[in-house]
Amino acid sequence: MPTKARRVETRSHRTRPPRRGFPRETDLTRRVNTRDEGRSVLIVTNGERTEVDYFNGMKKETWITAVKVIVKFEAGEPAVVVLRAAAMRDENDYDEAWVVCDVDEYDVTSAMTNAKTRQVELALSVPCFEVWLILHLSEKCPGFNDCTQADRYLKGLLPSWDKTALRFSDYHDGVFDAMGRAKRLGDAPDANPSSAVWRVVESLSSAPEVSGNGNA
Repeated sequence: MPTKARRVETRSHRTRPPRRGFPRETDLTRRVNTRDEGRSVLIVTNGERTEVDYFNGMKKETWITAVKVIVKFEAGEPAVVVLRAAAMRDENDYDEAWVVCDVDEYDVTSAMTNAKTRQVELALSVPCFEVWLILHLSEKCPGFNDCTQADRYLKGLLPSWDKTALRFSDYHDGVFDAMGRAKRLGDAPDANPSSAVWRVVESLSSAPEVSGNGNA
């Protein structure tokens, strides 16, 4: 494992690391118990329960390579959440900052601009995070007019579904299936349905020596 470069102490001059990712052919079984030395990842979402419960469950998995995963709820529209995530990253010197938000009724143009200028990774779902959860349980996902429709569809797949009490164990076995399915749907915010949450999972489970560039 390469030695992690020393951080520049003056934060105003610190550049952000490039986004991490997989090569196309990936054997995830090789990455069990492999930890990226010192890498810390901040995930901020405006979903008060569902997204927070999901990522807090996921971060305990043995295939997570980041040493530290911090999940935070931040109320507000996506553009505001992106700015707050950038501030939290800089205040706490986290290596990566991700924002996970629904497109839903929001105009996310400002959020995307803020994410680019503040070097925050933005993972949007159309219309909502439930699309990402559906992809754990079903190979196909229809388009939805709103989050209520998506919630109802997920309830049909998982009768015990309760957005105020998500159990990560219900989705554990389908995480990497969901990644492949989400990649085939198209890019948020244009495609309905779509979810870029697969990029967050890819980063959390990426090998230390692998890096790439990109934004969605």
